Amino acid sequence: MKTPLISIIVPCYNVEKYIDKSFESIKNQSYGNWECIAVNDGSTDNTERKIKQWTQREPRFRLISQENTGPSGARNAGLKDASGDCIFFFDSDDLLDADCLNSLVSLYQPSIDIVIGKNAEVLNQTTDIIKTLEHYPITDKVLSDQDFLELSLRSPISVVAWNKLYSREFIDSNSLTFKDGIIHEDELWFFEIMHLAKKIIFNSKVTYYYNIGNQNSITKTYNLNNLDNYLQVVAHIFTDHYATERNDKKKLMVGTYILNQQIMIISGFFRFLKKNKVPYKAEGVSLIKKHLQRYPINDFFHLSDKKSKLYQIFIKYGKVNPETAFKLMRNTDKRNILKFFENIFLKYQSRNAIKNL
Repeated sequence: MKTPLISIIVPCYNVEKYIDKSFESIKNQSYGNWECIAVNDGSTDNTERKIKQWTQREPRFRLISQENTGPSGARNAGLKDASGDCIFFFDSDDLLDADCLNSLVSLYQPSIDIVIGKNAEVLNQTTDIIKTLEHYPITDKVLSDQDFLELSLRSPISVVAWNKLYSREFIDSNSLTFKDGIIHEDELWFFEIMHLAKKIIFNSKVTYYYNIGNQNSITKTYNLNNLDNYLQVVAHIFTDHYATERNDKKKLMVGTYILNQQIMIISGFFRFLKKNKVPYKAEGVSLIKKHLQRYPINDFFHLSDKKSKLYQIFIKYGKVNPETAFKLMRNTDKRNILKFFENIFLKYQSRNAIKNL
């Protein structure tokens, strides 16, 4: 197999204080066959000037400048310009391990759709690991002939676009792009890649350092727009994949995934309200009821007795009174399962809120 060219796509918006360290971590990769497409997404600081400095001293860096469209539009612009055999997304305030690309490409084969790297949380641009993110326990082994949505429901995996080596053929053959106009684009992208992939493999070492930034800002960022955008993601999955699916088994799994997301989002919302006095509870409840009435899931795949019990309660009560459904689900198992749903949702919501500061 020839040495694949990796296109690293980096959306950049007002990141002048981060860009030197992040680009340095790209330049210092032990794997050398890469190109970096930095998309300046309408920055109002010195981001573009910084990128130009890098393109002048390292020809593997390229600059695309455009009006602000958000991370989805920036990543799509990078995809259009990329010439690599593989695609890798990188956020401009994070860092790569020096062996990141080499570690991932060593597992890559043309028949593999995605090589999934292991991520670690760090505070600011360092390599001092706070903790590692969710990662499938079976590593360095090709996984195929299974439903990867089911795999993600049984064993949580980081719902992020970055630190994954994607086959360009996989992206092109499935016409994969990021959805414009929504905040939480990674969640929709994650669903689509796991739904469409035929072969994936997880690496065993940390290759990406995710900068979680200022944790003190988390509790003030969950507003109606966050809730609405999460529900929009679920609505897209329902309309584009669930409603059109003709295979009964696949449809059941997609429906289960949607139901799981609805429970995570809505439970997280009510848990947030318990801890924070906000004036928009009624508007949030109205959004949720309208969503559940328009995008109902009435059947699901049995993953476990505990989850099935929660799904049944949610289906029965959610559309009528989502807060009652939340309370009933909490009372079915106070020790773990609903708490797990809520924590997963609030954690992803918090990470996205920090990224959008």
